[in-house]
Amino acid sequence: MKIPGEVLVLLAAACMICGCLGAPAPSPTGGGITPVDLPEPPEAYTLTEALAELDLLKAEGGLNVTGAAVHQVLGSGVGLDGRAASWALGLQDGKEVRWLTFGAGGWKEISLRAPLPVEEVNITTVLPPEDLLRSQEGALSPVMDRLGADTVDIALAEGVYSVTIRTDAGMETLTFRADSGEVVV
Repeated sequence: MKIPGEVLVLLAAACMICGCLGAPAPSPTGGGITPVDLPEPPEAYTLTEALAELDLLKAEGGLNVTGAAVHQVLGSGVGLDGRAASWALGLQDGKEVRWLTFGAGGWKEISLRAPLPVEEVNITTVLPPEDLLRSQEGALSPVMDRLGADTVDIALAEGVYSVTIRTDAGMETLTFRADSGEVVV
């Protein structure tokens, strides 16, 4: 069946008049769903922020680390502001070794068969990584510039921070005392 062109024009005109085509429908008044623009969660966290999230998780009964001692802290993709793409904690829980990771999805326990350093890390007596990196920016920036890096990897164990700058152009590690930030030669 063939529909004459005049009928199609009339049908299109009727749809436009009724609001089916063309202009958007008027929004309802006094109700409906109003979109809320929430801020995006940060993609990187300082260790201090990550540990605050762990404390909150413990308080809510989510992850039980009571009695576990921190023996190693690892940060990956850390900017000079101390914000890392991910953090990992190596814990000694009695005779058991446990590893926790923190990233965009929050804290998770992972299975990792890696040994831990013997000495416990007392998080309250060492410089936070963000303070260390800020205080050592003068030593780190030239190496990062030379290697073309914008982030570092950081490890805390046995009272020492090891900051590794790694790119395709090379790798260099600088070490600092965890309590004072002084360079270890």
